[in-house]
Amino acid sequence: MIEFWGATLVFFVLGVVMFLWPLWQKSEHDHQGSRDALNKAFYYDRVEEIQAESAEGLIDNEKDLTRDLQQSLLDDIPEKEKAKQARHLRLTPMQWVPGLIVLAVVSFGLYGIEGSANQVAQWQQTAQQLPSLSKRLLNNEQPLTQQEMQDLTLALRTRLQHEPSDSTGWLLLGRIGLANRDGETAKGAMEKAYALAPSQPEVQVGLAQALLFAGDEADSTRAQNLLKSVVKDNPFNLQAMSLLAYQAFEQERYQDAIATWKAMKTLIGSDDPRNQTLDQSIARAKLALNSADGAKVDITVALGSQVQVPKEGVVIISAHASTDSPMPIAAKRLPLSKFPLSVTLADTDSLNPNQALSSQETVVIKARVDRDGNVATKQGDWVGQSGTVSLGNHTELVIDKQQ
Repeated sequence: MIEFWGATLVFFVLGVVMFLWPLWQKSEHDHQGSRDALNKAFYYDRVEEIQAESAEGLIDNEKDLTRDLQQSLLDDIPEKEKAKQARHLRLTPMQWVPGLIVLAVVSFGLYGIEGSANQVAQWQQTAQQLPSLSKRLLNNEQPLTQQEMQDLTLALRTRLQHEPSDSTGWLLLGRIGLANRDGETAKGAMEKAYALAPSQPEVQVGLAQALLFAGDEADSTRAQNLLKSVVKDNPFNLQAMSLLAYQAFEQERYQDAIATWKAMKTLIGSDDPRNQTLDQSIARAKLALNSADGAKVDITVALGSQVQVPKEGVVIISAHASTDSPMPIAAKRLPLSKFPLSVTLADTDSLNPNQALSSQETVVIKARVDRDGNVATKQGDWVGQSGTVSLGNHTELVIDKQQ
């Protein structure tokens, strides 16, 4: 904050100088200089006239007339000195102090109204909270609120602007980007951390996570190579193994995913509470294997001509045991896009691993344009429903009714 007000004072002083300088300097147009030039021209013209008249015999006192003319020119010189002194007359305080007061009031007054003094003060205060917020985030002492996450991001960016070689700071900023689902920030920060510390496992894993989040095929390959390198150096790095299993699942390499999760169960032991999550992941992968054998439904969804698509919202497509069954067995939530849209529901979309889609022989497909993204509010949403469809088949439905 001291630096800010110091810079403000410097700019104000510059403004004062620009204000006072013209007052101390008279116009550079030299009226006396112009007068001297005219007198000089008149003198030479008159000398030529005297010489011509003397040659014609009209006058006989050429020297006297020339001397008088020179004396007249000399008599005008003191006026030039007086004019020179006038250009440097000093102003009295009563002439320039009111102007300075007006300048100060207008400058600082406008800044107080239109400026961002409060925001600057808040920014400086937030930057001072970086150690405490970072500690809470890393140690999971207390979950950070959304506002605190924003404050932490701002504080980190401020610090990294002054310390761009801080790899730990870039790593932390990348993790915040991942937590906020900001892929661009996450990837950019992790790339900078990796450029500074390419051999640190936590940086390698962080970059791999950001690359996987980006979803690009080339990024996915690079992420896989980074994770394999980490696991090769440290076979007990569970975070790297978990990401490898996730990538295998997303690439439909379900057997590889199951094998990796089982290896993790072996490493952490049977008493570790993380076993429950690993068991659910393994069950989900096994369901995906069943889906690959035909336990799925291909769906095409179209819109009726009278349907008004909202600017924001989602499309929810779900599979139900029957027409009257309110709870879906499997569901997908998709952003609004061009219709008709094609989608597949499989065991991996089951809401309950104990009641997978493959446990049904036939299902009813329902689709809904949800305006607010809240499944609990249905008033005014447009819906559509298919007939009974067998697993492994294709069905088409039209969204054309409003609730």
